[in-house]
Amino acid sequence: MKQIAIVIVLCVGAWYFFIGGRKLDEPMVRDYYYKEARAISANDADKLCRQLSRKAVIESKTTMMGKTVETTHNRDEACEAQHRTFEKLRMVSDQVGSILAIEYDYQIDSVELAPDRKSATVQGTNVLKMGESLLQFKTSFTQRLERELGQVRLVHAEEATVVRVGGRGAMSQSEFFRK
Repeated sequence: MKQIAIVIVLCVGAWYFFIGGRKLDEPMVRDYYYKEARAISANDADKLCRQLSRKAVIESKTTMMGKTVETTHNRDEACEAQHRTFEKLRMVSDQVGSILAIEYDYQIDSVELAPDRKSATVQGTNVLKMGESLLQFKTSFTQRLERELGQVRLVHAEEATVVRVGGRGAMSQSEFFRK
């Protein structure tokens, strides 16, 4: 009887590992972005890193003051970049005495589940602002998500970010970087 129970448990575990734990649906995808937004709002780069697949590839184009820089990161490089970005945002916030609030918002334009429901392609935008619109990062993205061992993870991303410095009553971008 014990052997039959062990075989059943192993079969259920194998099914979950190979089939059940890899299926996606739209609520899972939307929950992924909700968790991402909470991690960004909390300046928690480690939580963001846990949402990346081990095989993640992130292709980015960042435009600032008319110059575009293209980069491609794997998981480790992306995590390192996220840690550096959050550290810089903390430093700026500390220097101005927490006067500038960091705001983050996202919009999912479309979710396309693969026929086998093992992946989803998501298109959308997100905006990270500091101090109303003193500093703004607006990103359009196309991302592919997969489920790995029950967790939804980012596998591939193509992102285009526009960085704006300025806002109501603020100095222009050229003045900001001249000082």
